[in-house]
Amino acid sequence: MQVPVVVIVTHRANTALAPEEMRALLERAGPAYTAIPGLRRKYFLHGDGVAGGVYEWDTRAQAEAFYDEAWFAAMTERAGARPDVVYFSSPAIADGVAHRLELYLPR
Repeated sequence: MQVPVVVIVTHRANTALAPEEMRALLERAGPAYTAIPGLRRKYFLHGDGVAGGVYEWDTRAQAEAFYDEAWFAAMTERAGARPDVVYFSSPAIADGVAHRLELYLPR
């Protein structure tokens, strides 16, 4: 049983985006994330002066392959600063919608 990997990425962001601008940005960028090998889910984040994502991956190797130097260079150019990327293992996921707990640890 593979323990999922969660990666939290944060970077500077333009907080002046109107809701319709944010929607247009997500409609352009979002679909590309549905075809990335090993990416289970991405939550897009936006707050005061910061944006990013919470990514759920099948494996750390797949996540590390995605966050390569080309990705860092593109994100640094877009955001004006190198993003922060933090890796976590996720031994359990509590799903409040489905009312279930998924454990990824051996018995």
